Amino acid sequence: MSPSPALSKPPSQLSQLMNPLPEPPDPDDQMDIPEIFKGEPKAIQQGNSDRELLHLVLQKVMNLENQANQTPPQLMKLVTRLFDQLDTMNRRQQEMEDDMKKLHKRLDNLENSRKAAPTEVLTRNQPPRPSFLPNKPPPALQMPQSQDTNKFKKHNIVIRPRFGQPKPFEGKTTQEIYNKINKALIDVNAKSDNNPIQIKAVIRYPSGDVKVFTKTRQEAVWLLNHRAEWTHLADPIFVTSPTLFPVIAHSCPTYLDLDDKANVENLLQQNEIEEKNVNKVRWIGHPREEEKTHGSIILHFMDKTTARHIIQGGLIFDGCFMRTMAYIPSIPQCFNCLKTGHMAHMCKEKPMCSKCGKEHISQNCTDQSFTPSNVACDA
Repeated sequence: MSPSPALSKPPSQLSQLMNPLPEPPDPDDQMDIPEIFKGEPKAIQQGNSDRELLHLVLQKVMNLENQANQTPPQLMKLVTRLFDQLDTMNRRQQEMEDDMKKLHKRLDNLENSRKAAPTEVLTRNQPPRPSFLPNKPPPALQMPQSQDTNKFKKHNIVIRPRFGQPKPFEGKTTQEIYNKINKALIDVNAKSDNNPIQIKAVIRYPSGDVKVFTKTRQEAVWLLNHRAEWTHLADPIFVTSPTLFPVIAHSCPTYLDLDDKANVENLLQQNEIEEKNVNKVRWIGHPREEEKTHGSIILHFMDKTTARHIIQGGLIFDGCFMRTMAYIPSIPQCFNCLKTGHMAHMCKEKPMCSKCGKEHISQNCTDQSFTPSNVACDA
């Protein structure tokens, strides 16, 4: 009697069949239960336990070894399928081992690359430098200082005469104006950082404004702040308004008569203010005519430092403390064109009457039947 094909497998493969499979077979791949297992438990007939099925197959094979001359075809098919699954599992396990070896190799390469020096990586990836190029890095660019950028820049200011005054330097050449201004600066001993101030150039505009150029910005600022000291020396009709620093003081008693010079001197003496540092003092509005007990006054200082001290410390008059602050004037309105932002003596627009809205000065209007309104907004 010929041996069964199932028993022709080596013993090692039969021992592998005794081990549990890692995963159950696909339900679609399950086959019908042979006739020889019809009497076995219900779980085995339904194919729910592969391990029990394998044990049962081995037992049946051993029992059938000395029985019939031919093996049932269902049993042969089942045994063959089991060995195919075992080969598939062995092949998959080998593939997983190969993948793990590749993964470990990649991790080792990454670890070695992290330990490598950056200079070595750059040297390996970049071509060598030509011999004629320097190895030192280029120097960092530095921002030039303001004194270097302004070294050859001429600073300038524009000085305007008072409104209603005649135009200065009428009929004078540029060279004559240049010489007169420099002579006036010498007479007032104009200095900036202990250096005499001399203008570099001058331009006279048809409007009467004078533009002067200086070497430094400090010299230009000095000429602007002290313009009232030297402009009339360059030309007697070139009268300018001094630079003033207004300070407002609240809660001032209205019995203080500011028209009396002695009262103003008394106010300055009580606060230890030099008279030469104050240009003028005036009331805001008309509190005396309105029979108010207190009001606000404005002191126009010619010295910025004195104005700052008064703002910080306040004023005192006859035992009354007056709170002070910097005076910020309202937006100027032009009485020529009725627009805001500039004064009439600097206006270059056409005149507009505030009564009838026509192109003439309000003082020359003869229309008496107008209705008060904002003609500038209506236009």
